[in-house]
Amino acid sequence: IDEYLTRRCFGFESVDDYYADASSDQRLPDVRVPLLVVNAYDDPLAPGHTLPYETVRESDHVMLAITAHGGHLGWCDDKVPFGRLDWVEEVACSYLAAVTSH
Repeated sequence: IDEYLTRRCFGFESVDDYYADASSDQRLPDVRVPLLVVNAYDDPLAPGHTLPYETVRESDHVMLAITAHGGHLGWCDDKVPFGRLDWVEEVACSYLAAVTSH
């Protein structure tokens, strides 16, 4: 889809040019406030083996939390697997509470 539609709609010469421009990992070194990135290793759009581990290690502001499973934006609570997505919300709120308490 990106090759035949997305890159053409936005005027990119190639899908690689589109991905290079759209990818957020190139912007991580510029982050100057606390940032929590939550990613599932089995995410089909941003799989774990493609994540910018070294860039995150070099940052004082970015924390990367990786779960084994979750897909793309799909962390379900095992107590209510088809209910609300409370788990990732709780993690994000706990992180915000921790970084704002200092």
